[in-house]
Amino acid sequence: MRPYVSVGLVVLLLLGTSSVIIYFQKTLLEIEEVLPITLSKQEREIRVLVNSMGTLVQNIGFARADQSAKSFRVVFRQTLEIERHLEQVRENYRFNDVLGATAIHAKLNPAIVDIKSWLSDGLFNFEPTSAQTMKLAETRAKQAHKEAEILLRQVGETAIDVLTKQSLRIDNFRGIMIVTLTALGIMAIGLVMLGFRLQSIVYALRESEEQIRYRANYDSLTHLPNRLNFIEHLSEAISRGRRDPGQIALLFIDLDRFKTINDTLGHDYGDELIKQVASRIRKAIRETDVVSRLGGDEFTVLLSNMTDEIHASIIAKSILDQLSRPFQLFGHEVYSGASIGITVCPQDGSDTMTLLKNADMAMYEAKDQGRNTFRFFTSQMTDRARQFLELDKEMRRALIQDELQIHFQPILEMENKALVGVEALLRWQHPLKGLVLPDEFIKVAEETGLIEDIGLWVLQRACEQALPWLENDLHPEFYLSINISMRQFKGGFDRKQLLKILDQTGFPADKLQLEITETLLMDDDKRIREVLSDFREIGVRLAVDDFGTGYSALSYLREFPVNTLKIDRSFVHDIVNNKNNRRLVETIINMAHGLELVTIAEGVETEEQDALLSELDCNMVQGYYYCKPVAAEEIRNLARRTPDIRIVHSS
Repeated sequence: MRPYVSVGLVVLLLLGTSSVIIYFQKTLLEIEEVLPITLSKQEREIRVLVNSMGTLVQNIGFARADQSAKSFRVVFRQTLEIERHLEQVRENYRFNDVLGATAIHAKLNPAIVDIKSWLSDGLFNFEPTSAQTMKLAETRAKQAHKEAEILLRQVGETAIDVLTKQSLRIDNFRGIMIVTLTALGIMAIGLVMLGFRLQSIVYALRESEEQIRYRANYDSLTHLPNRLNFIEHLSEAISRGRRDPGQIALLFIDLDRFKTINDTLGHDYGDELIKQVASRIRKAIRETDVVSRLGGDEFTVLLSNMTDEIHASIIAKSILDQLSRPFQLFGHEVYSGASIGITVCPQDGSDTMTLLKNADMAMYEAKDQGRNTFRFFTSQMTDRARQFLELDKEMRRALIQDELQIHFQPILEMENKALVGVEALLRWQHPLKGLVLPDEFIKVAEETGLIEDIGLWVLQRACEQALPWLENDLHPEFYLSINISMRQFKGGFDRKQLLKILDQTGFPADKLQLEITETLLMDDDKRIREVLSDFREIGVRLAVDDFGTGYSALSYLREFPVNTLKIDRSFVHDIVNNKNNRRLVETIINMAHGLELVTIAEGVETEEQDALLSELDCNMVQGYYYCKPVAAEEIRNLARRTPDIRIVHSS
């Protein structure tokens, strides 16, 4: 029986050895399939798709504004390219998907299919190239792009998770292998073969561990410390600063024209610019200083052991000098520049988040000051940000609680000083501050977008209050003038909204004048031109407000359906003593009359100004010399007293 037992044992050992070898081989193949090179390839595919989708969003927005066939074809062609790329990714990774590359197909493909369908067949009764179709396509693309960016962030976390699990699996596998090889020690050949395999596994484990550490701490494009790594450096520096004397400075750097370069030349050029910027920043700092890339075109520099702020200023100036020189990107010479915000520890804060926030605020202050410069953080920046948020909150409450009011400034005919119109001016009756003028809150409303709601409220309330004046024998040419901001037009203000308000209030369109700016006329937006033409078509008058302070191009006055030019108060103020202003006002009036336009001089405050404007044949005037803005109930009394309105109400 012993020979049979021996043979059986040998067969058993051979079978066991074969099984172990097969298992080792299969495991090694699985490990090789998820090595970092495969992860990087799939992650790169996802990043390219997300970038392409972001470019599509920008191109759709450009096509909406441009409304040209060429822009539409660019959008449609890019949509088809993205669709083909999505299909290719789905086919490539259908059976070998580690990071979820095919999930990008599920995120983007429905949106691409919708957009392609809308750009091919239109939407409902709108043409494919219509603003409505393009707006919906842009919204759909933005939603898909946002979801894809979320997936891209998850991919990075998944890559680290996969590599970590791989390391654990290799550790477990190594333990099983050691036990098995000990039991099968008599199989010398097998042990040698498995020894070679073990060596390759150890190398793979070491590389995986290095990849995990690198991904967790460094930016893959510039090889600089990433946000997490930099925050650790900053925390350590703050801790050392509590023990040792000396200051710490944090520089927050943001490139000034990166988006333009990236969008114009492409992401490859943008990546190359980022790498060159990182190299130049390193040249401008000491070896002991820490520079990192937070993401996008944002960098930070940590300066330790400073004696005063002058050192931070010198470093910031050196960085600006480095970045102001031209960059060579694949044969293209481009200029970027940067804006730098500086905060100092412990004066400005003693924790990482506060310092980063302060440096970021100082950077935006540098941008507001003209870019390509640096600014130190001050407490006033925090106060301004707090005041901005508080004012926005109070304005929203004021709109709900009916704290806003409209005052009306009379517009007089120059020849006999008859009341021929009024300009609606917004006021805010604050419960604590009293009457607040627009200069204190309109800019905030513009930045937050609240001006769109406020503008519609002013239009409706002014029409409601002015309607009775038309029904009680005021001047036959009497009209109501209301300012409309560019933000309102960009937000969708159009003929439909205006007609709705006119229908609700019963105010006649031919008695309404809308005041717009020269900047709006210069905006190359086909939709705005169409909306202005629509307004004129229904009888609404159009006036160019503050004329002379902007572009003042005659070609735009001929192209747009304008009725009136309002001469800015800055020219009227010095018209008596300043010959240049007088000649300029005279030129505007003569030019307007040549184009059959009405002229209104704003800000008339003295008898001399009134006399000179009359001599220059200005059609209409308004200003404190005649009457300050008054509440609605006083307008009827003023109308009864003309032409003596100035004598009664000049105080």
